[in-house]
Amino acid sequence: MQTQNRAFIMKFIRNISILFFLTLLIACSRVTEENYNRVESGMEEAAVIKILGEPAESSSMGVGSLTGKSSVWDDGKTRISIQFFNGKVKLKKFSASKKEDS
Repeated sequence: MQTQNRAFIMKFIRNISILFFLTLLIACSRVTEENYNRVESGMEEAAVIKILGEPAESSSMGVGSLTGKSSVWDDGKTRISIQFFNGKVKLKKFSASKKEDS
């Protein structure tokens, strides 16, 4: 009986820990206005990824020695779009979903 109780308690603690870390991970989104403001025109793509993490979406094209890339970071509430020209930030846009009134 004690072994069953101990196993139950261990599973309970494990599940609570997983839930806590998932909540923490979601709450610590890097897709924030503060991080958006850290991204500057001319910044290299690698530096942007250090700030925002890997983009959710990305597409690129090139003509000769010219390259363009459009990347999007989205956490469901906030969306950051950045266009790179030859690997450097050219344009950026921030949008957040509006809070519903209760």
